[in-house]
Amino acid sequence: MNQIHAMRVFVRVAESQSFRRAAQQLDVSNALVTRSIAMLEAHLHTRLINRTTRNLSLTEAGLRYLEGCKSVLEELDHLEDSLALTEREPSGTLRVMAAGALSLATLTPLIDGYRRLYPRVNVRLTLAEKHTDMLEDGFDVGIVAACATRGGEFVEHALGTTAFVPCASPAWLAEHGEPLTPEQLEQHAAVTLPPEERSVNWLFARPGENAQQVTLQPGYAVNNMLMVRLAALAGMGVAIVPAPLVADDLAAGTLVRLLPDYEIEDAQASMAIVYPRRQYLPAKTLRFVDYTVEHFQQMCEEKPLRAPRAAHAVDTGMLMHG
Repeated sequence: MNQIHAMRVFVRVAESQSFRRAAQQLDVSNALVTRSIAMLEAHLHTRLINRTTRNLSLTEAGLRYLEGCKSVLEELDHLEDSLALTEREPSGTLRVMAAGALSLATLTPLIDGYRRLYPRVNVRLTLAEKHTDMLEDGFDVGIVAACATRGGEFVEHALGTTAFVPCASPAWLAEHGEPLTPEQLEQHAAVTLPPEERSVNWLFARPGENAQQVTLQPGYAVNNMLMVRLAALAGMGVAIVPAPLVADDLAAGTLVRLLPDYEIEDAQASMAIVYPRRQYLPAKTLRFVDYTVEHFQQMCEEKPLRAPRAAHAVDTGMLMHG
């Protein structure tokens, strides 16, 4: 960087034909200008400027070096200007990883709104049910369960919570009966994520009572929460899924909310947006983080945190169906 600065000083001296005028134009001392030229000549082992008490002139090498300096500095200035423009107007590809607990109805307006503001950014969204190494897999930002972020390599901003609900299709309940207590869920075949991705143990609690653990009996396990929903709709068993994912199904009656007097205690209910802790982050990432936090704050303000209970009502939490 000192050499780049010295090159700029050299160009200004050559164009102004004066050390003193160059110092005034650059707002530096005469001594600094003198040292910069001396450094360049020592580095190149070549005299660039012939000096007399009355005037100065460039040597033959100095003339060639002047043309080269102008070319290099022009390219450098162009590069810096283009980078500055990119930071003012985010562009490029943004890789986003999101937890499967978020419904497409939640993510779609988020991504759409961001791209309307920053159309030069292309978003690649990946839904992941299990913990993913964001750094190793090259993601710029993640919207994940807060409990999944550990260590000091990430910055985390809380977004809110989403509720999990037990449900089943009317056809399944007509054939196998509706469970009236959490323990009775264990008598039903369940549709779940694979045990290595999500424990089959769940905690149920009613207000003022201690939580009780229930262990589901997977009859069908699939590594995608959307597939879990489809299997429940197809009558393949009971399922515990994020409320936003099945809000429309519950409202339409194609799925039935089980155990409405109970709430599920789950560490993965708290959601956060996370990104690598780096000194300099691309504008596309910073803008997305700011937009996402604001987006979920608006959702929280527009809709209550807890929906009033009714027949088959759903506690959607902050990350409710949009």
